[in-house]
Amino acid sequence: MDARLPRNATLTPEILRRAITGFVGLREVELNGTHDLIIEQSVSHPCPTPNCPSRTPTGPEALGAYHRVFDRIVGSSQLGTKLLQVPEFYEDRDGELQCIGPGICSTCVERWESGHAELRKKAWTTLPDVFGLKGEFV
Repeated sequence: MDARLPRNATLTPEILRRAITGFVGLREVELNGTHDLIIEQSVSHPCPTPNCPSRTPTGPEALGAYHRVFDRIVGSSQLGTKLLQVPEFYEDRDGELQCIGPGICSTCVERWESGHAELRKKAWTTLPDVFGLKGEFV
């Protein structure tokens, strides 16, 4: 589970169950929350910027951008969860900072940043419940 644990370390079945259940629960919060943040918000609150691909949320440019943003936030399940990290929505391209979803306006990026901040707060709040630890450290 962690490179810092000795190879001969053993964990009880209860600890393993909690760890796996917690990871799956946290991953579910991450996937559902990220979907709502990117897709549902774009459909229910279209972007006000005229030339932003997000104005047409089902268009190819918007879908490509959403896919890159979703991947940036959620990543591969092999990497664990990125929910508690702050995602970078901009990349340095030849000395110029550009959104990872080309053409996406700063209004949409700011909405994703603030929405993800709220999602992280929710995750930290629910973390003890997700791992079955509520009330154990009082």
